[in-house]
Amino acid sequence: MEASLCGTLAVAAGFIGLVAGDKQNALVKELFDWYKQAELPVYNPDFPDHAVTVADSTLCYDSVSKFIRKEDVAFGSPERSSRCAGVAAEVVRKTATILNREFA
Repeated sequence: MEASLCGTLAVAAGFIGLVAGDKQNALVKELFDWYKQAELPVYNPDFPDHAVTVADSTLCYDSVSKFIRKEDVAFGSPERSSRCAGVAAEVVRKTATILNREFA
């Protein structure tokens, strides 16, 4: 796996850039800082008893690796897929919260 930005963060940052103008950098930084310290996923309906982890990074590899090591599951497992879907939902929620606070 390549060490790259979490895809959900990349899309969220792009969306923020479309609407935030000169506030873009500060809002993306806020989102990234939140992601690095958040216990995720909060939303995981397929596996509600699975662990949450703190990424300490915006990199996909770091975030996923912590989860699969803690849960002892494979990268291609349904548990990992469900976890990433839950993380995506949380990133969307946080992005909407930030944008609503700034522009609603």
